[in-house]
Amino acid sequence: MSEALLICTRCSTWTPASPSSSRCPTCQGPLIWHGGERFQRSMIDPAFPGVWRYWQGMPRSPDDAVTLGEPMTPLVPVTINRSTALAKLDGLLPTGSFKDRGATQLVSFLKAERVKRIVEDSSGNAAASMAGYAARARIGCEVYAPAAASPGKLVQAAAFGAKVTRIEGNRDDVARAAESAAEIPGNAYATHNWHPFFIEGVKTWAYEVWEQLGFAVPDVVVAPAGSGSVVLGAWRAFSSLYASGEIDAIPRIFAAQAAACAPLVTALTHDQEETVPFTRTASLAEGIMIANPVRGRELLTALRGSRGGAIAVTEDELTTALLDLARQGIYVEPTSAVAAAGYRKLITEGRLSSTARTVLVLTGNGLKATSAIEELV
Repeated sequence: MSEALLICTRCSTWTPASPSSSRCPTCQGPLIWHGGERFQRSMIDPAFPGVWRYWQGMPRSPDDAVTLGEPMTPLVPVTINRSTALAKLDGLLPTGSFKDRGATQLVSFLKAERVKRIVEDSSGNAAASMAGYAARARIGCEVYAPAAASPGKLVQAAAFGAKVTRIEGNRDDVARAAESAAEIPGNAYATHNWHPFFIEGVKTWAYEVWEQLGFAVPDVVVAPAGSGSVVLGAWRAFSSLYASGEIDAIPRIFAAQAAACAPLVTALTHDQEETVPFTRTASLAEGIMIANPVRGRELLTALRGSRGGAIAVTEDELTTALLDLARQGIYVEPTSAVAAAGYRKLITEGRLSSTARTVLVLTGNGLKATSAIEELV
C-alpha cells in the first residue's frame, strides 16, 4: 500500500510514517494521520466482523493485519438515576479493553516495518493490549508501568511474554523511563499516547455505534478521558461521517474525568487553549490519571467543536456508578464507571437532557481491577 503521511497538529510539518515517527521532527508536537477525512457506508468491508471492517478509513489494510478477531462490541441500555443510556461494552474486546482497537492497527504497522522489539509505557490496559498484540506478531515487548498500577493488568502483560518494569513515581516518570529504554538500538517506542495510528484504530468504536444505530448517531457521547484517544477517535470518526454527508450533525462529546485529575475540566473552565499540568491526588480511576495529556489542545478543540465539554466526578460518585452498573450485570473497571458517573452528574447539573440519546463508552473489564472492586463490595 502507499506510504502513509503524517502531519503535525502544531506546526503543520509533513513527515512519512515510520516506527520512530511518534513526534514531529521539527517541533516535537503530536502527529496525526493525513487520511480518513471522509468515510461512508459503502466503504465498510462486510468480510470482517469488527474493527477491521472499517479498514478503508484507517492507515493499514487487512493484508498485513495483526489481529485477535476484534468483534463489534455490544451496545446495551443501562439505567442511570432513572435515565436510560446506551453502554458501549468495549471491555469485551480480546484483552479486555478498548485499547485493542488501537493496538491491532499500530502493531500491524510495526510488524510490516519489521520492528523486532517495542517499548510501551502504560498504567495497565495499554500494557496488556500492546503486549498481547506483540505476542501475536512475535515481536518482543517491554512495558514500563507505575509501581502502583493494578497487578491484574501487568500480570496479563507478563503472561503475554512482555518484560514488565515497575517505576516508582508518577505517570511522567514512567514515560521518561520508557523513552530512555526506546533509545537502545533495536527498540521502537510504540507509545499509544503519541503514535497517531493508535487513535485511528480507536475511532472504530464510533463507526460501530453509527452502524449499530442503523447508520445514525447518538445525540451525546460520554467517555472517560485521560490521554483522550476515545474522545479524539470519536471526533475523527464522526467528522469523517459528517464530511461525507452520512450524518447531519456531530454528537456532543463529553470527557468524563476523576476530580483527582481533571486537566480538561480545568482548561475549559478557564477558557484555556492548552491543558496545563494538574496536581493529582489518589483515585480508583487509575487509567485516566494523566496530569497533562500530550494532545490536550486537540482534545479541547474536539470538545468545543462538538458543543460538548468535560465533567469531573468524585470518588464517591465513581463508586456509586460502578456498583449501579454492576447491579445491572455490567461489570467494568473503576475508570470506565467515570463515564456513567459523569452522565449522571451532567443530567443533575442541567447540562444534559435525560431524553437525549446518549452513548456511554465503558472502556475496560471489571476483571482488570478485582482487588480494588473487592474492597468496595
